[in-house]
Order: sequence, then structure tokens, then C-alpha cells
Amino acid sequence: MTSSTEPFDRPLAQRLKEALGEVYTIEGEIGRGGMGVVYRARDERLHRRVAIKVLPPELAFQKEIRERFTREAQTAARLSHPHIVPIHDVGEGAGVVYFVMGLVEGESLGARLKRRGSLPMDEVRRIMKETADALSAAHAVSVIHRDIKPDNILLEGTRGRVMVTDFGIAKALSQVSAATLTGIGVAIGTPQYMSPEQAAGEREIDGRSDLYSLGVVAYQMVSGELPFNAPTVAGILMKQITEPAPVLHEQKAGVPEDLSLSIARCLEKDPENRWPTADALRRGLESRSVGGYRPTLTGVRAAPPRRTGSAAGTARPRPGSTAERRASPPGALAPRSPRPARLAGSLAGGQWTKNERGEWIRAGVGEALPVPDTGEPPIVQKVRAQFARWMAVTGGCFLLNVATGITDGPWFLFVAAGMGFPMLKSYSQLWQSGYSWRDVLNRPPAHDAIQVPGQKGRKAIGPPKQQEYGKHFGKVEQVHRDRQAILGLMTKLPEADRKQLPDDVVQTAEDLYSRALDLARTLNEMDQSFGSDTPERVRQKLDLAQLKDQGEERDRHVRLLEQQLKTALDLADRRDRIAGRLESSVLAMQNMRYDLMRLRTAGVGAVLNDLTSATLQARAISRDVDHMIAAVSEVREAMG
Repeated sequence: MTSSTEPFDRPLAQRLKEALGEVYTIEGEIGRGGMGVVYRARDERLHRRVAIKVLPPELAFQKEIRERFTREAQTAARLSHPHIVPIHDVGEGAGVVYFVMGLVEGESLGARLKRRGSLPMDEVRRIMKETADALSAAHAVSVIHRDIKPDNILLEGTRGRVMVTDFGIAKALSQVSAATLTGIGVAIGTPQYMSPEQAAGEREIDGRSDLYSLGVVAYQMVSGELPFNAPTVAGILMKQITEPAPVLHEQKAGVPEDLSLSIARCLEKDPENRWPTADALRRGLESRSVGGYRPTLTGVRAAPPRRTGSAAGTARPRPGSTAERRASPPGALAPRSPRPARLAGSLAGGQWTKNERGEWIRAGVGEALPVPDTGEPPIVQKVRAQFARWMAVTGGCFLLNVATGITDGPWFLFVAAGMGFPMLKSYSQLWQSGYSWRDVLNRPPAHDAIQVPGQKGRKAIGPPKQQEYGKHFGKVEQVHRDRQAILGLMTKLPEADRKQLPDDVVQTAEDLYSRALDLARTLNEMDQSFGSDTPERVRQKLDLAQLKDQGEERDRHVRLLEQQLKTALDLADRRDRIAGRLESSVLAMQNMRYDLMRLRTAGVGAVLNDLTSATLQARAISRDVDHMIAAVSEVREAMG
């Protein structure tokens, strides 16, 4: 009896030859990658050279996946365009699934970039334009590529005509469960080229996702490097979601501004701010015009606008709010606020401040700054202001009355009554408007407070200062941004989703943030007082001491230096361990933030295990840090 696994015991080329029969003759292997192996072959019926891509056997083993790949290949086979590699046939047999495609004689854009680094600007423009032309044809029939990268852009012949390949494969993979793909070692898409919506795990994407990926490819063609790099996949995906890409013509001389802005528009985090279609990008490259676009330089993709009723529709958005920003057309320059010559107060001109309408006004010398608009009804804010003044004056008078002798009579009550009578009228208006004292006393959180579920508000911690952390300031900035994002994301989660998450997500983030600051501060202090070259300096002193004439003083000096060298080496080892723990803290915070962002799009069920693991890892790191810092302090004291 033949085993069901027998086909997998033979070489892949042998199985493919059996599946192809006499229709195609395999001539050799062209290359291999994450999506499978590509062979050069000859079509015996039509007497032409073809390329045959064999999908990973681990995927082809499952019937559902075979059917999905076949269906997507049939969809992609409808594409007929001068810049798209045609799919001639798709089939399966002997445990393999294969595509028969047109053979492109040349090299991939990835190979050219590895060989040459960056490319001339005219060549970048041509490759972008031809790739956009291919994407436009595919998007017109609702085919999204989902994995645009240099290895999927082939350059044919001496001219290097663009031929885009692998349409449909990424979509078929995206419909396979993540657990299945992880188990067989196949990745969906390429993190360095993923759009923010792909990185966030959104189920539905459109053609503008391909334009973002093309923007990353174009950025690499111009600069020779990727716009976003990180040591881990989670770090790369986080940067794709949150960090704006540098504007090329501001970073590198000789880059045409229109080409740079065309790439920047592809790389906008919010799809609404990108080129609306691939054809619009192609026409912009041809005309060397970006239609008045200017980079928004925003690092976070805007949330979809909420639908409100008619009553809400008449409300005026607050200055600087998301609603006000999105009222401007995509890519338009935001109106600049008049920037006064002196932002700080002075004897000559007073102080410039911004009122609730977003207008710059000059406040007189000594004049109190206006209280920010809390967004509550005006009558509530008015009565609260009156009540605050009454409390301040009455309280001050009471303290003065006590200091001068309250036994002579509580005269502060006359002040309290005199200021209290006008408040009766205000309370009458408050009551008629449908409000009560509870609304006045229930003060809303400050504008810079972050709401945390189950708490009244958590004060936003100010940005860290570079002088306190030295060369480790970049990592501290990163964990500061991640902490703010985690608290904000937890606030926006529905109550039902929050109940399913670990109870200590917020507290773990706070603890880890505090420990990361301690680690960076300790490292900076060690760098300043200890220095990385201390062991070498002590070793040199020891060598010199050993060259001296024998004697009691020399021996005592050598023993002292040997002890110092041992301590210095120990301290250097501990410093390296602290630096590694700081790196782990940064990555743990990034993982927590990334999993929370995925939760909003992929759902609790898909992310819960990952988020729980990330929280446990962060908690373990926090516990280790205190012991490590305490140990370092002891060694530093021993060093004297």
C-alpha cells in the first residue's frame, strides 16, 4: 500500500516533471524564494520558453489552499498588459501546484539594486511610471497585488522594460490562517514594503495599498536604502504605521522636487492623502506635476471620520481637532498661524496666546491666560468659573480671619455671602438649562490628560530631556511615544473588548516605561563616570606597575590594580547587560503597542494570545531591571 506522504519523499523537480507530463520540458532552476521555486521550461506545444513557479509543497498539500490558489490564478490570468507577466496556465498534480508564466529574460529590480545601490533619476521615474501603468490595469479589474517589492518587478532586456509578476498569490496567502502559514514558514507580504493598513492587519484594502508599496520601492531606488528599518519585524511594522518617511529632495541633493513629492504622496500614512489611483500617479510622473501637493508629515494614519447626526453636524470643530484638519483637501498645506516675533511675555508687548477659536491674541502684561475651552456647555463653564473664584476669595479671607483672630468675629462670612448672592442667579440659569451642581463639580480631565479605563485620567508625562539620557535618548523617545499610544488605544477600545484583555496591560506599560527610563539614565551615568575604555586604561596601568622593580610597595599597587581591573570588567559586563535589557524593553513596548493596533482591525480573538504573551514578557523585564540597577550601584561604589 502506498503511503499518502510518498510524493513528498521525492525531489520537487521530479514531482513537477511528473505533474507536467510531456506538455512542458524543465530546463533548469531560475531561482527560489518565500513563495516557491521558479523553473525555466519549454512549452512543447507552442514551441516557446516559459517560467513555471511551483508553490511551497506544504501549502499544496491542503485541498482548500490548492483551490484558492487556482481561483486567484484564474483571476490574475485575465490581466493582459505590456508590463504584467502573463499567466498562461495553472495546474496541480503529484503533490504540487504550479503556474505557467511568460519567461522574462533579464533581472529583477531587487538584483539591480543590490548590484548598483541607487539608480539614476530618469530610470527611477520610468520604472515608477511603468509599474504604475501595470497596477492601473490590474486595479481596473479589482485585482490588488498586495506584495509590490523589488523582487516582483522584473526588468526585461537591455532597456529594462518593467514586468510585474506574482499577481494574485499574495491575496491567496492572505486568506490562509496565520497559524497555518507560521507553521510552514511562509510569510504574507514583505514587512519592509507593507502599507500601514496591511501592517495593522486590516481585512479590506484597495489599490492605494499597492501605491504605498511602490512608494517604498521608489524611495529605495532613489536613496539606496529603505525608509524604515528596525531590528525586528514588529518594529518595522510599527514604523510603517506611525513614522512619516523623510522627504527625499530635502535629504539628498540632485533629486527632482516633483519626483520626490510624487514618492512622498505614495508614502502618506492615510490612504486618503495618497494618489487616488495608479493612473493619477502615472500621469503625474509624465507631466512632472503633483497638483499642489505638500507632505502632511503626519506619522499616524487618521481614523475614519465618525458619522454624526444632524445636531452634531452643526457643531463647530475645536481648533486643531481631527475634524478641522480633515476639512482641508488631501495634500493641501495647512493654514499657518501668525507667528509673533516674541512668544514669551515682555514689558513692551505682553504675551501672545491662542484663544478658543484658534486665533492669536496679545494678552496684556500681568493678564491671566485664558482658561481652555473644555467643550462643555457655556453655562456650566461660567458657573464653574464663578464657583472657583468664590472658593479662592472666601478661602483666602478665612485664612486671614483665622490669622488675625477669628474670636473677634467671623467677618469672612460677609465676603462669602456678598460673592455668593450673584451665584444664586447663575444657579437658576443652570437649573433652567437642565444642569445641576453635579455637572459643575464633575470637572473634566485636563486637555493633556490621557483617559485610562477605570480611572479619572492619567497626567501626560512631559517629553524626556536629552541631557538626562545622552546617546540613549532615541530609545527613551521611542518608549515615550509607545506609552502614549498604548494608553490612547486602551481608551478607545470598547468595554467588551477591554474585559477580554489582561487586567494589567496599562500598569505593565507604565512599569516598563519607568524601568526603561531608569535603564537609560543609569547607562548615561555609567558612560559619563565610567567610560567604555576604563578596563583598557586599568590594564595599561597594571602592565606599567608590573614592570617596576620588585618591592612591597609595587606588590601592593599591583594587587590594587588587579582588583580594580576585575571590578572594571565586571562593571563593563553589567553595562552591556543593561544595554541589552534596555533594547528588550523598547521592543517589548513596541510589541504591546503593535498588538493593540492589530486588535482594532483584526479583532480580539486574533490578537489576544499575542498581546497576553507580550504583556507577560514586559512584566518579566520590569521585574529584572530593579535588581540589575541595584547590582550596578554596588559595583560602582566598589570602584570608588
